[in-house]
Amino acid sequence: MSDVNQIYAGPGIFEWGVGEDGLLEPDGIVIDLTQGGITFATTTTYFEPTTDQTGTAPVKSISTGTTGSIDFETPDMDFEKVIKYNPNASKVVDATDPDKVKYQVTGLAGKELPRRRAVIKPQGVLDPARYIYIESVGIKFDMNAAFVLDNNLRLTVSAMAYPSLTATPKGLLYTWGDITATA
Repeated sequence: MSDVNQIYAGPGIFEWGVGEDGLLEPDGIVIDLTQGGITFATTTTYFEPTTDQTGTAPVKSISTGTTGSIDFETPDMDFEKVIKYNPNASKVVDATDPDKVKYQVTGLAGKELPRRRAVIKPQGVLDPARYIYIESVGIKFDMNAAFVLDNNLRLTVSAMAYPSLTATPKGLLYTWGDITATA
């Protein structure tokens, strides 16, 4: 029988730069303001061989890999966070007046996204059994600067979750629950 206590709702917190112990590293970032929630989804690709006798109907499905995606928008316009995860973003401090700061984002190709462990935590929940740790996350950055009467500026965060080749087990994509549990 199903348990209604296993139905969860509420906003989430995204942390990027989490250690093996599940704690935020000193240079990690926390995004705890979101608009529209945080979505984590996985996508698996398949090779589905056919035979002449079955036409276009596959005879079986073989998993060829799984990736994940994390998507949300945040009104947290802190560009100090952006320069940590976006190699195209930089901070310029005025040489004569340190209070004068600007952030620049370039659009040239060829820069690899840094990848770090991330966690999605429900707001106000301290039970690690409800956390989702994503092993290797690269954050894709896009601005959504809407200057409108009934809404606010926000950053669009779209992150890609990759199978980690250095994790145990090899290829680990995500862990649901207490990351410190051992076999």
